[in-house]
Amino acid sequence: MNVTLRRPLLIPLVPLYVAGVALRNWFFDRGIFRSTDVGVPVISIGNIDAGGTGKTPLVELIVRKLASKGRKVAIVSRGYRRATKGLLVVNDGSPVAVQSSAVGDEPAQMASKLQGVTVVVDEDRVRGAHHAVSKLHADVVVLDDGFQHRALRRAVDIVLIPADKAIEPEWSLPAGNRREPLGSLQRATMVALSRCDNRDHFLAAKRELATRTQKPIIGLSTRISAVRRATTKFSIDISGLRGKSAVAFSGIGTPEAFRQTLQSLGIELKAHTVFPDHHDYSESDLHSIAGLVAKHAADYVLTTEKDIMRLSSGGGHEGGFIEKTPLFYVEIEQQVIEGEAELNSVLDMI
Repeated sequence: MNVTLRRPLLIPLVPLYVAGVALRNWFFDRGIFRSTDVGVPVISIGNIDAGGTGKTPLVELIVRKLASKGRKVAIVSRGYRRATKGLLVVNDGSPVAVQSSAVGDEPAQMASKLQGVTVVVDEDRVRGAHHAVSKLHADVVVLDDGFQHRALRRAVDIVLIPADKAIEPEWSLPAGNRREPLGSLQRATMVALSRCDNRDHFLAAKRELATRTQKPIIGLSTRISAVRRATTKFSIDISGLRGKSAVAFSGIGTPEAFRQTLQSLGIELKAHTVFPDHHDYSESDLHSIAGLVAKHAADYVLTTEKDIMRLSSGGGHEGGFIEKTPLFYVEIEQQVIEGEAELNSVLDMI
């Protein structure tokens, strides 16, 4: 059972947190706290654990499926750790024109990749969804990281759990990373097991999770869709990376998953510098990374899509680092390895 090393003294507070979560959910279940209907179907993509579970690539997958059916989709996000407050339209269907520091790296990433899709950030996601529907004419809203945001009524709740987390017990906040107990999955429409290595891995996790919920369970795996030069966004031949050397850095919730992704490329990883999630890179940080590139005579510097969004929004030392180093970023996407028909059936109903 994983307890964050710096938080073991917080274990006595876990029962208080769990009781608070249960009470809040009870208020919503009894109608004491109300959920607002914005007049169009809302699809929530969320989780029960803090940190990275693969929500962003699943949001992108769902949005592409809906857009292919002719739906006018709006993504609504709070814009975690952005430098602004209130409602901001990241993308109204035109090319993204705002910096990630103003809207958050994940909304900026989705806006840059999903052309023609509206992206709105607002800490008040009911207000953000209302704006997307009434002003931007969305006919379906995809709520990013929305499972705990019960103030907005939704038609579909998809909850992600990494396959390994379905097997390994987890402490609740503040000692661990669990936001809600597994029993909360009963209010989900569907559970998606992410980071499945293969079908056998999925089936083992599904057997464990099926003892906790009767909801449909689908399997997702992460694949690399492209490796792109930071300066031009041109993709390179992925097979050509095999045997090459690289230095990597990342500031995401699951750096080990990024390391495993890089290893799947067959690249010789000389060093991987890990920063906190949503890290803003200082000149000193980038100087250290450049030093590692020189030390190891690395062919490439590799990072994630979210990290490149934060770097690209800087105007000073970040720009110089991008121009002077062989910097590339790895694009990933979710693919359904089990349960595609079930997922499509849920989306067809809205």
